[in-house]
Amino acid sequence: MSKVRIGLLGCGSIGGFLARYVINEGAADSIELGYVHDVDEKRLQDIPAACRIAKQSDLFARPADLVVEAAHADLLKEVALRIVERSDLLLFSITALADEAFRTALEQTAVRCGRKVFLPHGAIIGIDGLADAGPTLKSVTVTTTKSPASLGLPPDRHTVVYEGPVRQACAKFPRNVNVHAAVAMAGLGFDRTVSRIVADPAVSTNSHLVEVEGTGYRFRIEVSSEAGGKVTGAYTPQSALGTLKRICRDGGGLRFV
Repeated sequence: MSKVRIGLLGCGSIGGFLARYVINEGAADSIELGYVHDVDEKRLQDIPAACRIAKQSDLFARPADLVVEAAHADLLKEVALRIVERSDLLLFSITALADEAFRTALEQTAVRCGRKVFLPHGAIIGIDGLADAGPTLKSVTVTTTKSPASLGLPPDRHTVVYEGPVRQACAKFPRNVNVHAAVAMAGLGFDRTVSRIVADPAVSTNSHLVEVEGTGYRFRIEVSSEAGGKVTGAYTPQSALGTLKRICRDGGGLRFV
């Protein structure tokens, strides 16, 4: 079984979780760590010195079969095209794809270079159901409820901070609505999918409710994950690890993707 060398962009809740797994247990899945980049060098303290990259300019000096982006949409836009010229890419900042020019350039570059770009389900489940619905979809609304702190807002108000198309939500809250972007990509797109973002000082969770209506059917997807005021809930890193393992797994057998 051949080894898959990964590069990690971002060493926060998701990236740090993946890095620790690969360092401690990755050999069992034939995954090895090529490098980890984060602008905050404190986050790299537990990473082997040979794998640390503090400067963005040094990213492309290290080889990787798969680069996992778990940083920020702005960084993704800066480096993604160069990444897919030489590596496959798993990106978690799906809000970046609301920028049509960037999305088109990324797709075209990946096709030209024979590379894959993977979009994870992240904090939500049921993406396959949305993607399978195709033209029978009529409406999709995503409601996310978080603590004001996780949205960067004053801590004492319960309010609907945004309601409207997902595209504008991605621009206003790029770190908080990657679920919305994933749902939009799988279903009706960034302009026809509705985002609702609620700040609630009484909650310690990140919760997402996806309400879907199509020709002859309706369904709801609801996920709640402990967050403690952070942007990323407890479920997302574990989900990210499952996605990484499925991408890197070699050989035959049965598997969910």
